Parts: sequence; C-alpha cells; structure tokens
Amino acid sequence: MAITSDGTQYFGIEASPVTVGGNTYILESFAFNFTATRADLQDSSGEPVGSTIIPGRVEVSGTLQMAANTTPANLIGQTMTLDLTNSDYDGDYLLQDCSVAESAGDYAKLTVNGYRKIN
Repeated sequence: MAITSDGTQYFGIEASPVTVGGNTYILESFAFNFTATRADLQDSSGEPVGSTIIPGRVEVSGTLQMAANTTPANLIGQTMTLDLTNSDYDGDYLLQDCSVAESAGDYAKLTVNGYRKIN
C-alpha cells in the first residue's frame, strides 16, 4: 500500500485541523510539557537555605498528517495555532524541530516540537 496524503483522517483530535506555513494539516496527536527550573538559595557561607521553582515555557510535541496535495515541508520557525476548548494552553506555538516520517500503508506524517510564543 502506498503513502496517502488525503488529509481526511481526523482521529477525534479537538484542535484539528491546524494551519502551519499556509498549509492545512490534520493534528493526529499532541502532548504538552511544562518546564521549570529549580533555584537554590544560599547564605554568605554557601550553605543552602532554601530553594524555589521558576516556571519555564510550555512546550508542545505532535504528529501532523499531510493534507491533500501537499509535500513534506520544513516547518522550523513556523507558527502552529492550537484552538482547544476550555484550555489555558491554546494559542500560538513556534515550531523548532520538524521531521518527516513515511511508512508503507500509512499516511505521510510530520513530527514537530515547539514552544508557546510569549509575545
């Protein structure tokens, strides 16, 4: 079976379809990662006196199915907008990694990683 790119398999993902770089993709899956950094506080002698957590950025990873009549594209630097119902994590995400995956009998797919745009 050949690679298909019909862009019709929605798989129940709420935010699908998405537009990235002017092309429409079916969002097959996505996951959020919430990052933070621990900051240790020390006294003048270098002894630990406490620590705190500094929130980091919200990161996203996902799989995009190629839409009809599109070819795999390098989406690095493109913006993906997620529209999620009742979620604090919808918005614009800047894509920083992109890879293409194709296998027999499957849809042409892109795997992307990015982070939520702050401004």
